[in-house]
Amino acid sequence: MFNSVLLGLEVDSCCLSMAGNRPNLEDKLEKYWRRLFYLQPNAEPTPLDPCTVEYFGVFSISDPQAAGRKLWCIYCCRKPEIADVVESLRQKYGKKNVYEIYQKPTFSGVGFRKIVKDYFSELKWLASGNLLEAPPNSYYNDERFVKTVSDLHDKEQRRLFDYIMVQHDWFKRYNDQKPPPSRH
Repeated sequence: MFNSVLLGLEVDSCCLSMAGNRPNLEDKLEKYWRRLFYLQPNAEPTPLDPCTVEYFGVFSISDPQAAGRKLWCIYCCRKPEIADVVESLRQKYGKKNVYEIYQKPTFSGVGFRKIVKDYFSELKWLASGNLLEAPPNSYYNDERFVKTVSDLHDKEQRRLFDYIMVQHDWFKRYNDQKPPPSRH
């Protein structure tokens, strides 16, 4: 289902409903995007299920044995699974050594995790599994790391938005039924 998370809108679907029996914004977007991407139309409105939205997040991990070691753990999962991820990390590294510094709903958590991992791997960081470790002489701290991940997220959102707008322009250009202007 296409929803407002794709465009970066974080709005409750209940506040999008309109007066009377007019369709809400989610239904209008669903119908339009199905026409835009040549998908089969739905007969009934599709409800927004918040449990299907993927979240991408980052945990900062402080290692008590090595004070100069900078570790971050990236994850992607659905909303109900976040508590399990947090609990497993806190059991592994200790409750007071793990804290969350970033969390955003994404269109594809796995794809965004790969983008973040590839970006930091190119900076010669140690990347194994979900862990990212900065080199010992790195100037990255939690704030700088969050700013970089946030910039990567903005670029990804912009890329998705640009793709949708290109599709929209093509659709509008070739499906516009207005007659050409008369020349006098």
